[in-house]
Amino acid sequence: MRSIGLFFGVVMFLVSGHANAQGWQEFYSLEDRFVLSFPGTPTTVETEWVDQDGQTRAARNYTAERSGNTYTLIAVDYEDAPFNLAHGSYDHAAYLYRMKGEVTFDSWAASDRVEGHHLQITLPDGRRIFFAAHYSVGRLYIIEANVSARTAPPIQFQQSMIFVDEEGERIRYSETGERLIRTDDL
Repeated sequence: MRSIGLFFGVVMFLVSGHANAQGWQEFYSLEDRFVLSFPGTPTTVETEWVDQDGQTRAARNYTAERSGNTYTLIAVDYEDAPFNLAHGSYDHAAYLYRMKGEVTFDSWAASDRVEGHHLQITLPDGRRIFFAAHYSVGRLYIIEANVSARTAPPIQFQQSMIFVDEEGERIRYSETGERLIRTDDL
């Protein structure tokens, strides 16, 4: 009898996880050179970002909401920026986000070997921000999930980031930083 209860508990857990995952879809932007899974089609708004030198840069904000949680990607144009400014842009973004609340996780990160930074921040109202920032191909990408205290960490959002080039081809790098040629083996 106990095994029947365990069986139904496992089935309910699997079904609830499947229901919760429904609606996530890959969103593709050739203009900003990325693919990212959102919980629905995001709205896109032209915006601006102030870089670490105080310069205003053109940016686009992609946002989707689900169950009171907000999932955002900000793509900032750094194509005309000096090397050091562009490659330090994800550290500057992390610096700004650290001021929003209590940092409970702070780490260097990589996505497809594209360097970046991850933070988890608890806000004064108990909500949490899961932050990731990466720089690739002339763009700073800031990924932010602002979720309730009871929401599971939105790992599928942060870790689904795919960088593409101007032709829409996925960008991958070797351990030495050289770009890999796309093959069917990737």
